[in-house]
Amino acid sequence: MSRKYAIIILLITIALPATAQDVSPLRYVQVDGLVFDNESTPVKYVNIISKGLRTGTETDERGIFSIISYPGDTLIFSSIGYQPAFAAIPAGVQKPRYTIDVTLIIDTINIGSVLVLPWKTYDEFKRAVVEYVPPMEKEMKVMQQNLALIERQILREMDIAPAAGYRYAMQQEAERVMTRNQTPVNNLFNPFAWAKFIKGLKNGLLKNEDSKKDSDKSKDNN
Repeated sequence: MSRKYAIIILLITIALPATAQDVSPLRYVQVDGLVFDNESTPVKYVNIISKGLRTGTETDERGIFSIISYPGDTLIFSSIGYQPAFAAIPAGVQKPRYTIDVTLIIDTINIGSVLVLPWKTYDEFKRAVVEYVPPMEKEMKVMQQNLALIERQILREMDIAPAAGYRYAMQQEAERVMTRNQTPVNNLFNPFAWAKFIKGLKNGLLKNEDSKKDSDKSKDNN
């Protein structure tokens, strides 16, 4: 019985050094790269997650990223409007830095524009569909020019605060992502936008400083 125990102890003693040699400390790698879409355009604000380390980052405005990983790890790339992508870090990487470029496939479908307008009854809707006359291209171009002129006048008369400018920029970016490969929304047919515009006209939104001063002077004289 004692001889059997001695053999078992001898085998365990031989196996321990071999097991200790297999265990090695985790070696980290700095992974850098650039994220493109399938149209060769850099994609900004892409979420990047290390599957093994459970850490994450995102691309900057140029589509460049940098994240800590390790050989054998997998990086997950995701962004709204794109199919997820995966990048495996080779297990044989020996250098402290590793460069990789990732391509995201656009996950949107190009559809025609949809015009949504309110009607009180189904008969009004049917009559509007039957009698609808598409606007002429020349007239649409003139209306767009007029709206652009009005927008420039509004911006010239208003002082844009940093917070308001940031919200506007984020709204434009969100609309760009949601309408990628689609026809842009046309507010010419939006009754709520026209109501807001008319209310602004009544409140003197387009008056310049000179006209405001003249109006104030006339009120003081009266």
